[in-house]
Amino acid sequence: MILALAGEGSRPVVLLMFQNLLSLFAIGTVFWVWAWWARPWGRQWVWAVLCALTFPAQLIYANAIMSEIMLQAVVLALLAACLAYIKTLKLIYFFVIAGTVVTALLLKPVFYPFAGFVGIMGLIEAWRMKHWKPALVGLLPVLAVVAYMEWNYQRTGYFHFSSITDINMLHYNAAGVVRQLNGPEAEEAWVAGVLREAHRQPDFAARQQLIQQRAGAVLRAHSIVYAKQHILGMVTFFLDPGRFDLSEFMNLAPLAGGGLLAQVRTGGLWAAVQRLPWGLLVGLGAVLLANAGRLVLAVRGFLRLRGGPGWVHYGRWVAFGLLGYVALLTGPLGAARFLVPVWPLLLGLALAGIKSRKNAVPPTPATAAANE
Repeated sequence: MILALAGEGSRPVVLLMFQNLLSLFAIGTVFWVWAWWARPWGRQWVWAVLCALTFPAQLIYANAIMSEIMLQAVVLALLAACLAYIKTLKLIYFFVIAGTVVTALLLKPVFYPFAGFVGIMGLIEAWRMKHWKPALVGLLPVLAVVAYMEWNYQRTGYFHFSSITDINMLHYNAAGVVRQLNGPEAEEAWVAGVLREAHRQPDFAARQQLIQQRAGAVLRAHSIVYAKQHILGMVTFFLDPGRFDLSEFMNLAPLAGGGLLAQVRTGGLWAAVQRLPWGLLVGLGAVLLANAGRLVLAVRGFLRLRGGPGWVHYGRWVAFGLLGYVALLTGPLGAARFLVPVWPLLLGLALAGIKSRKNAVPPTPATAAANE
């Protein structure tokens, strides 16, 4: 799709316009659903607009040649299909769920484990409905994953879905543990040693397996340290103000010693923050506060939706599950960029958490004048 819209060797104007339209459509859809549900006006709209405008990563990645915004649209389609299936129990919507998951996992490997969840749901629905069709539909994403892994095996001799899993395991998961235990110099030396050893292996499969063994050994030996880093990454996933994204977008100098999350692991966060330009620091602080406030509103919105119709009540769990799934699989890499694909779900829950007079009638000019 990127090649089709951007054109090989040409300026990607059409692609960026398409992504910006997708971005506007996603946020507009969330606002439309919220306005229909809450019937807000006045101050509620001000808070809602502030919720949407204080997440700069949405604007940044709508103007970057990456798959985040396209995946965001697919995730919204997945949520809509889930809500439609919950409400109607029609098999066509379960088929759409399977199709959107296949599209999502082809866009980003983070969604390929989700295929197993869809397969399990297909089996549960088949048992509940006493019919084999849901089980067959639920297997479609699993078959897509197996087919893709077989294709990779034919090309590389290694049966896998994506090498990014092993790359993250080495350069972020295990390397982060070594960095926290022994410092950045020890981390660089350990990663370089593993890569030298891997490059001496006879083929790609042997290289990847050695990386898994070395990284896995570190994670198993220091599981508590890694678990803390994983939880920290999940928290950062929701709160990260996007220092890296803004710096890259504005072409600022990189931060010495790695990103802010890496600085947190080694206790150098305060020193790293002091080196940031004051304007950027103020902006990041504002976004951080907005992220924290939006997360509080999202929790409140999740609780408020509990009393809605059945498809709304269970739909909030779908949104919560997708947010938690991506946060869990992102782990120590938690950052604003990885939140982008599921950010409309968080925004929707946050809007539901804004106080609104849902059952009230908006005041007319006559009643407003009388109240004055």
